[in-house]
Amino acid sequence: MLVSVKKIIRNCKREVIYKIITSLFIQGLALIIPAFWSNTINEVTEGKFKIGYHLIIITLLLSIFYYLWSYFNQKSWYRFYNKLYTEYTNITISKTKDIDNINLGEYTNILNNDIDIICNFIVNLVTRVFQAVEFFIIYSYFLSFNILIFFFTIIVSSILIIVYIKYGKKVQELNIKRKTSLDNKTIMLHKLYSSITSQKNDINSITNLFNKDNKTYLKNNLKYNVFIQRIILIVLGLIEVSRYLIILYSIYLVSIGSIEIGTILLIYSYYAKIIANFEVLGTITADYQSFIVSLKRLNKVTEGSLSNA
Repeated sequence: MLVSVKKIIRNCKREVIYKIITSLFIQGLALIIPAFWSNTINEVTEGKFKIGYHLIIITLLLSIFYYLWSYFNQKSWYRFYNKLYTEYTNITISKTKDIDNINLGEYTNILNNDIDIICNFIVNLVTRVFQAVEFFIIYSYFLSFNILIFFFTIIVSSILIIVYIKYGKKVQELNIKRKTSLDNKTIMLHKLYSSITSQKNDINSITNLFNKDNKTYLKNNLKYNVFIQRIILIVLGLIEVSRYLIILYSIYLVSIGSIEIGTILLIYSYYAKIIANFEVLGTITADYQSFIVSLKRLNKVTEGSLSNA
């Protein structure tokens, strides 16, 4: 399955390059801007107002560039997505085998839903790689001025990553149930449509069956999404607590002259990046499990021929 992913991505080289370039710029600017703002506070605190004015102007220009590149990044995201979606759709249709062994609901959802999930995961992976690099840059910064802050952050991050990994299997199981119930719901939806257009006498009975499958899907969908959000919120809450513990310690370091006030602002900003990245990491855990499930479903339609495409 993953072999076919690599082959399809190779057909999107231009789109991949554009996405990498734009992602590199916005992730880099997101790290640089807080550093300039921190230096501004330090210079103003020392009475160097002229330098502070210049730094504010530079920070403003960098912020404008950030939003400009964010626009380019969104544009490159959809170009990459559209190219991937087209490639997967065309190959899936051309490689579909033994359609009698696949029900209409499953086939419909694979082409509409599973291909969308696969493409979303692959396109977002470019940004996720840069966000992983952000972790190392931020941790390296913490190490550069205080080893206790560095080790505390590393330990907390490691524990929370283990939490995500531990519950990954449960996420996959819930997702499979959700997708299966969606397939059943889609089958009944097609039957309901056919019954309505043909004006058959079994409309009420089919409607009842559809409502039953719809309730099952909503129940499984609720379990899946609530479980993911519960894990993510627990992790983010623990990081938030650790951030304020670090800030308290940083205030102490300022009081003894070990760091400057602007450093506290930079620590706060970088912890905000860690929180944002951990929220994304929690989403990635769920998205990866969905990605694997969708690949398996797609491979079922093509009976493995996609792997040899």
